[in-house]
Amino acid sequence: MFLSIEVVANQAGLAQLLRFVDEAEQRMALGEEQAYILRLAIEEIATNLMKYGYTTNAPGPIQVACDTATGALRIVIRDQGKPFDPHTAPPPDLSTSLERRRVGGLGLFLVRELTDELVYRHDAISGWNELTLIKRAEHERG
Repeated sequence: MFLSIEVVANQAGLAQLLRFVDEAEQRMALGEEQAYILRLAIEEIATNLMKYGYTTNAPGPIQVACDTATGALRIVIRDQGKPFDPHTAPPPDLSTSLERRRVGGLGLFLVRELTDELVYRHDAISGWNELTLIKRAEHERG
């Protein structure tokens, strides 16, 4: 099954995305782990796009497509914000106490750790960034 949506990178758009996630979880009959990844990834990445990818005065589009045709959950998130490869983000320092730990970075860390594949591409000509996340069902992993 394939579902997609395009929203503006603002609070109203985030609310639309979360309603989309709820609908996708129901219609795609996702397992618990895949449903968790779908919500975590979309909410985390969309929030980061709103905060860092676009300026508050000029929010742009966020496109999300979800597919389960292969049995695995495939999420593609596209935007025209500032290019950012999540592979380049340093992992959070989990050994430091919460009081001393730098704020931020945990959501993206979880997305990277919990997905089976994460691929980032930036098209310099069109300006589109594309992040593809794949989460296979537990019984499909080898």
